[in-house]
Amino acid sequence: MLRELVVENLGVIERAELELGEGSSALTGETGAGKTLVVSAMGLLLGGRSDRALIRHGAISARVEARFELHPGHPALELLRERDLVEPSVTEVIVARTVAEGGGKVRVNGRVAPVSLLSEIGPLLVEVAGQHEHQRLVSRRHQIELLDGFIGPAAVELATSVADAVRAASHARREAEGLEASERDRERELDILSYEIGEIEAAGIRAGESAELTREAARLEHAAAIADAVGAARDALDGEDAGLDRIREARDSIARVSDKDPSLDGLGARLDSALLELNDVAAELGREVPALDAAALEEIRHRAAALARLQRKYGADDAAVLSYLERARRHREDLERASSQIELVRERAVALEADGRAAAERLSALRREAAPGLQRATEDILGSLAMSGTTVELALEETELFEGGLERAELRVGSPGHPPRPLSKIASGGELSRIGLALRLASGGSAGSASTLVFDEVDAGVGGEAARAVGQCLAELSRRANLQVLVVTHLPQVAACADFHHHVKKVVAGGVTTAVVSPLEGEARVAELSRMLAGLPGSERAREHAQELLEIAGSA
Repeated sequence: MLRELVVENLGVIERAELELGEGSSALTGETGAGKTLVVSAMGLLLGGRSDRALIRHGAISARVEARFELHPGHPALELLRERDLVEPSVTEVIVARTVAEGGGKVRVNGRVAPVSLLSEIGPLLVEVAGQHEHQRLVSRRHQIELLDGFIGPAAVELATSVADAVRAASHARREAEGLEASERDRERELDILSYEIGEIEAAGIRAGESAELTREAARLEHAAAIADAVGAARDALDGEDAGLDRIREARDSIARVSDKDPSLDGLGARLDSALLELNDVAAELGREVPALDAAALEEIRHRAAALARLQRKYGADDAAVLSYLERARRHREDLERASSQIELVRERAVALEADGRAAAERLSALRREAAPGLQRATEDILGSLAMSGTTVELALEETELFEGGLERAELRVGSPGHPPRPLSKIASGGELSRIGLALRLASGGSAGSASTLVFDEVDAGVGGEAARAVGQCLAELSRRANLQVLVVTHLPQVAACADFHHHVKKVVAGGVTTAVVSPLEGEARVAELSRMLAGLPGSERAREHAQELLEIAGSA
């Protein structure tokens, strides 16, 4: 819940600190003193649009900071942990936002965060219910959520299951439709890939084959020249009076005198080695050199041309063509797998929809059984809010399965002598505020996970006994649902019922008007209630009346 709120340079507020405890708190003050700016500050923390007009005159920026203490499993903490903005063991969240001429900044526990994050975590932390809450109250979705809240956790869990299953089924259907829409293109691409793969596979290409063919073609094309050169080399080595004979003579000459000069032994050995090597070369040259084979050359040229055609289509060389073949095979497998997925996706969509429908049917049974109870509970509370005789009807209209279930809700309210009609037809803002408060109290409090509720002028249009009933209902809402409630009010009957009281006061110093927020206790609270009652904080009768209000509220 919200423990501390700090506002700086917002409107007429130079600096205000508001410390809140558990239970209900009232915020009061003269008209124009700045108490509604606290609600504006909450709006900024919820991700609302910043307006430079909110910056206090003479200041360069406005700042709002709030400190929350949450239980370890709070959804806001889980979301922030996913973003690495809160350590796993931390349960305190400090949200700060500045508004400046050149823009602004958002920080969560000291770390910079986008403004969009506030729109995600804000509603999980604080719920602001203003005088114009009828815009949400007339929403059929909100009305069915109130009914589910009245039923309890079983209905809320079923509603979540229905919504998740229907959304997942819808996503699966769209996925199947997308696969079907592209099936023709996929078949066309499969045909092309199959042809290309078949063409490359039929060629039986090997890496480096083109280079081998080039070398073999060159050898065959120059067979005659090669044969002449080899023959000449062989004759030079092993012909009449050729090189081998002369080397043998040199070796024999050295051998005849080597015993006379031992240093010649080495030369003789080297001549022996040379003679052996040249004998091997002569033997190799003596092998038959193939003559020109026109048929073999033509076959090589044909094969090389075939590989060249593949390279023009699929890659610069044999390796590139083989690489393309592997990619084409993988792509074909992917396309074939996608085609086979269509039926699986369809089956998944059907299964998800069946799960959603089964959960929705169980939820429908709970809703239809509980609707009369919510109606009666709301009527009883409205009776205490000076709306005796008001009838409440929660009509459940069957519909096709959607994220909200198998029915849509329409809340209708009637007054004595008038049949029930939709909430959107009720013109009185005060009546709508009281209906909304009654529904909240009957359904268990917050419409979401927020443990702090802020009511802005929820008592508009009421007074006297009804005003006191509104205050008691707000206090009861806090106690029954274990919620922290902050109400901005101008009615003493409402303020007297709160567990804590805070006062906003205008202060003029040096020609500058500022607003100061102070907690009120004891005589200070009695004086403020006296002012609200009669505009005479020093009046003894007003003080007696204020004291009586506090005593009545304490005994309620």
